[in-house]
Amino acid sequence: MGARWKVLVGVVVGGLVAIIGLMLLRPDVKGPETSGQTITGDPKPAPVETRPPASPPQSRPLPPRDAANESHAAALAPAALTNLVSDWETKVDGILSSEGTTDDKARQMLEMFPRLPEAGQAEVAKHLSNLVSDEDYASLSQLLVNPQLTQDALDTLMSDALNRPNSLKLPTLLEVARTTQHPKAGDAKEVLGFFLESDYGDDWAKWQEKLQEWLKENPD
Repeated sequence: MGARWKVLVGVVVGGLVAIIGLMLLRPDVKGPETSGQTITGDPKPAPVETRPPASPPQSRPLPPRDAANESHAAALAPAALTNLVSDWETKVDGILSSEGTTDDKARQMLEMFPRLPEAGQAEVAKHLSNLVSDEDYASLSQLLVNPQLTQDALDTLMSDALNRPNSLKLPTLLEVARTTQHPKAGDAKEVLGFFLESDYGDDWAKWQEKLQEWLKENPD
């Protein structure tokens, strides 16, 4: 190959090298970056969860009323007396100062007792405790077992009962103890338990049986 061709080949090769170099040095042109997700159409809004309106709280039905208990409670409620003895103090003084026998005085006060106001019953209960004999105690015991009497009157009658013979005292206390609405029921039951040295709970038939046995073994 002649020198002329060598020169020509060198020029061509040099040009190719220059073109390749320019192409290598040209910075890459990148289009706008896009996320990997492809969006097609309008974006749909996220569904909104809707809840039905809260129902108003419902009131619980009241339990049925126990007519039997209400009737029993009503029967124990003090009756509204319209014929109370207003001048009871004068009448009591008149009975005490009269020349009648002790039994007559006790009888008159017992007859007047239901028509006395609370203060009068508390005062007359004291006199009856002194006037009523053991032989006539049954009439006074009926007052003690009455849960409608005032606290003061029951306190006096309870103290009087504790001083009576066992044959009168203990059966009366048993009647008081078994009357659950009676203000002195707990005290009466405690006294019975002291004498019988046992507690039979609410088994009143058992109380009655054991009391009769105890009275036979412990006569007055």
